[in-house]
Amino acid sequence: MEQCEPSIFNDIQTTSRLFGGMPIAIFGFITNVINVIVFCDPEMRCSLVNHFLLVLSISDLILLVSNFFMLIFPVIASMSNNPLLHNYYPLFLWYFYPIGLTTQTCGVYLTVLVSVHRYLGVCHPFRAKRWVSGKPVKWAIIGSIVFSILINLHTWLELDVLWCYSAEFNRTQRSIALTPMKMDATYHIITRCILYTLIMFVIPFITLIIVNCRIVVALKESTRMRNAHSLKKSTQSRIINNFRLLKNAKYSDIFGRFGRLNFNPLKTPSLLKTNGNSLRDRSVTLMLLAIVAIFLCCNCLAFCNNIYENVNFQKRERDRVGNVTVEFIDPSNNVTMNTIDTFFGIFKSWSFDLSVEISNLLVSLNSSSSMFVYLIFSSKYRSIIKHWLGLEKRRRINGVALTTAMAAQKALELSILPDEVEARRNRKEQNQVKKTAKSLNRSAQLFLTTSETDLRRARIRTEQAIDEEEIRELKSDEEPSNISRDDSNRSSSKRKLLRFATLA
Repeated sequence: MEQCEPSIFNDIQTTSRLFGGMPIAIFGFITNVINVIVFCDPEMRCSLVNHFLLVLSISDLILLVSNFFMLIFPVIASMSNNPLLHNYYPLFLWYFYPIGLTTQTCGVYLTVLVSVHRYLGVCHPFRAKRWVSGKPVKWAIIGSIVFSILINLHTWLELDVLWCYSAEFNRTQRSIALTPMKMDATYHIITRCILYTLIMFVIPFITLIIVNCRIVVALKESTRMRNAHSLKKSTQSRIINNFRLLKNAKYSDIFGRFGRLNFNPLKTPSLLKTNGNSLRDRSVTLMLLAIVAIFLCCNCLAFCNNIYENVNFQKRERDRVGNVTVEFIDPSNNVTMNTIDTFFGIFKSWSFDLSVEISNLLVSLNSSSSMFVYLIFSSKYRSIIKHWLGLEKRRRINGVALTTAMAAQKALELSILPDEVEARRNRKEQNQVKKTAKSLNRSAQLFLTTSETDLRRARIRTEQAIDEEEIRELKSDEEPSNISRDDSNRSSSKRKLLRFATLA
């Protein structure tokens, strides 16, 4: 059995992880538990944005726990003399390494989805009201989770737990080692250099920058238009009020009323009055912009470290394949280039380790600082926290009334959408055409039915009338003919008409 290699961490790693990473991890664990409880509140679940923030808080919570067992717990185990810690920290590391990468990917793409959701709400509000509903949001969240799990399945095969003999404790213990697949150069190029860089940095960063720039431009434009509209409205109202004040003034009071006129547009209250819904949407947008800004700032250094590591890996592979060894002796200083390269290699290694540790601290800080953003920009979040602390008495909202109000608001919003109005108009016209066709068919059938029955009845009546006329003529022939010529002509013409009607 092989000997166990001692777990050695340098001073930078030990100091940064114990005195920087551990307090941030504990604080972030507490804040994200608070976030999960707050966003599970029925009042917070009414907003679709809070669904993203709830899952994002859960993802940050799992990421902080994974970072503790990946980064901090191995340092604590290596500094202790307890054989159980030395025996179990490789097992924890093997489990939480892929879980941490999966939750990190999920958090990145949940941040992207939050930005896209806000972009649709700000830049395309009518489409957002029709497209972004509860079901698409749930499917988007589930899709991001499934995508994060699938894209990190290969990380479960990168580490391996082996048994080795520990001379320090005189017993067999577990140890962690890289698998041959992880050490393969082609695998590293495909997964680390291409896949990880594109999925974790390039695509999310470009999407977030473009989307949030569009949101900022749209916010500036809406603010400018709102201020211009308010200024125009206040100017018109001020002119009308001044005119009414001077209209019925007497010559003796006109100079006294000049002092009561309002010429300053900043004194008018119309500029200070804003719609509650627009103010709430603006605060939500600013909150999400702050979250994205913190995310970009805290992950930029990790992006730079990833690029630097990929470049160095490619350089080492090129030197290894080409078997490049260069030695040049400087005759003036008697210092070989290998010594200089060794010195700069140590300096680069030290600076890179420091940069990696700082980037790990920033990633943990990004997952721990969201609570402050919510406290600054979300009034509902503040009210729930104040209620927990006993600083404010919370008013309970009737759930049925709130659901009814939300449904009525949704119906009202859909009723004023241009596309929805046109679609409803087309549907109404189609229904009207169908009703007209049905009524015409019914009237035609009724006309045909009534005409046939009337014809049958008319034929029966005409036949009976003809028979009666013939009987009368026979009786009149037997009696003395005292009928005038006009009566006979009238009876013959009537008989002709009846026969014509029967033929018709």
